[in-house]
Amino acid sequence: MNRLFDKLIVLTCCLVGALRLPVDAALVASLCLSIALSAYVETLRDGARQHGSEVASLAFVATSVFVPALVPFAPLALYDAARGFDRESPSPLLGRAALFMVALAAHLCSGNLSAETIMLSAVFAFAATLLSVRTTQVEGEHARNATVRDDLQERTLLLEAKNRDLLERQDYEVQVATLAERARIAREIHDNVGHQLTRAKLQTDALAIVHEADPAAAADFQSVGRAVDEALSLVRTSVHDLHDDSFNLGLQAHKAADAIMRGSSVRVAVEVSCEHVPANVGICLLAVIREAMSNALRHGCAKRIEVRCLEHPALWQLSVLDDGGATDDMAASAAVTGASAGDRHGTPADPAAFSGQFHTSGGMGLVSMRERVEALGGSFSAGPRRDSAGWRVFASIPKERAGAA
Repeated sequence: MNRLFDKLIVLTCCLVGALRLPVDAALVASLCLSIALSAYVETLRDGARQHGSEVASLAFVATSVFVPALVPFAPLALYDAARGFDRESPSPLLGRAALFMVALAAHLCSGNLSAETIMLSAVFAFAATLLSVRTTQVEGEHARNATVRDDLQERTLLLEAKNRDLLERQDYEVQVATLAERARIAREIHDNVGHQLTRAKLQTDALAIVHEADPAAAADFQSVGRAVDEALSLVRTSVHDLHDDSFNLGLQAHKAADAIMRGSSVRVAVEVSCEHVPANVGICLLAVIREAMSNALRHGCAKRIEVRCLEHPALWQLSVLDDGGATDDMAASAAVTGASAGDRHGTPADPAAFSGQFHTSGGMGLVSMRERVEALGGSFSAGPRRDSAGWRVFASIPKERAGAA
């Protein structure tokens, strides 16, 4: 848009310079030619615009040596020639300016143009050149400012993302520490207070038996025993509540994923969309997640693992996918007992899904994972993925049967 305004100004100056020339076909043709060449330059792409402007301006200025009617409109051509001005190599622009001065001198000597017209053309040409160079510099500054702005905006977005990650990590660490403290308190109550109350209960029961001959004393000991038994029941309830509250499947799954990624090149993506998972179900699913990730890393040489645990109205569903290859030991061990378990809709599993024995050093193996899941009334399957290379571990636990278990 700045170029268009500049060219309108230069064209106005050219018309002022042409006022003293007779209006004839040559003058009108020169006006139309200058406008056409200037408009043609603007239609070119950025890469070809500089070359096109150099060629058009050179042809126009060279022709003006022989056609006097072109001289008043030469500033418009010189404006386009100066748009690619470079201080390190100014020779193209200086060459066109020298050629234009030759044209002015030739027409002055031949008397084709008046001295006033030649002077105005020279002044307007110089002004057009300066205006073009200034606009080029302004456009360059705008381009650099836009680049800097985009870079700063990108850095700002990156910093905001890192700040969000840090805050989420901070919340995660705080929650993990809180749950760990709850678990520690539960252990302390169970190991200390619970044992002491159990000891007091046994002593009161023994003293009640010893003093059976004295009904009043025996009744007192029995009363104390009932009070201790009540306190022991309350302690057990509190311990179980603290233990259940201290288990968060999402946090524990992310913690297990961090442990797997630490010191290895494997990347683990964890998605846990479960709320209020019972402790026994959560511990079972966490054990399956840990063993499946360990197998994928050590035996499948996986580079990426996807863990997804979802809660449906009637069941919890876990799937662990990796992009590693199934070794011969994995395939053989998975085929020991054959396929078992169904898919997420309760239909029979596909023939490629296996469940069987696969023991790893320090791990519980496929059989142990299957037994854990089936102990809660669920189904388990493991085998090669059908859609792509890799291994798939799938488990589902019904809520009703898990609650009864």
